[in-house]
Amino acid sequence: MKSLYDFPQVYDVVLERPRGVVETEVRSILELLARHGIAAGKILELACGACIHGALLAREGFQVVGVDRSAAMLAAAPTGVQLRTVQGDVVDFDLGVSDFDAAIFMFETYPLITAYDDIVSHFDAVRRHLKPGGLYVVDVDAPRRGARTETGEWGRRTLPLPDGYVETWYEDLPGDWVQATHHLVLHCRTSLGGEVHETRDDWRVRVYSPWELALLARTLNGWELNGFYSWQDLSDDIAGQDHYFTVFVAS
Repeated sequence: MKSLYDFPQVYDVVLERPRGVVETEVRSILELLARHGIAAGKILELACGACIHGALLAREGFQVVGVDRSAAMLAAAPTGVQLRTVQGDVVDFDLGVSDFDAAIFMFETYPLITAYDDIVSHFDAVRRHLKPGGLYVVDVDAPRRGARTETGEWGRRTLPLPDGYVETWYEDLPGDWVQATHHLVLHCRTSLGGEVHETRDDWRVRVYSPWELALLARTLNGWELNGFYSWQDLSDDIAGQDHYFTVFVAS
């Protein structure tokens, strides 16, 4: 079955954050970079999709390279800015360079990497591409409970599209308490130009707390944890946030 990521125009309606949220996140990223003396240079965007964050950073003068598995999403990336896209798997990739000043992983999708070996592989790949002292900004959601045990549907809605509509809903399936992962499925039934497309995206999502991320950082070679910050204003008071930035430094 096809994925929502095969239909960028539908993805924008179903999952994309409001523009004001993305702009605020980018302002916070720019402030983080400035605090570390990074006012220009190269930024790597992981699981970038259509590179919404990367495009805004490119307009601020940065050279941005985005990596994503979906060719359709990459094809929807903006043009006319210093932005290059590469199709690849963020678990393990090699661009042949190690001169990036920073990397970002937005839209709370980092927790979709659930196996520890894959997490290590991912951080190793990012580290290979960063300069010593380079920043890695990871956007993480803030669940308030552990792995779900119930099955149920929620969030059903119908949204208009320029040439049709999309009916979408989520399905909770029992997670894995031992592995600390949710099991979530996103269903979409899309009508575009009179054609109906069914998509299903099946996600295992790791449940993190800041404490667990701090422990993870201690197991990763070549990384130090810088801290946790509000995506809105970079304060360290993240207790009431629905998502927050975890910042690592390449040592």
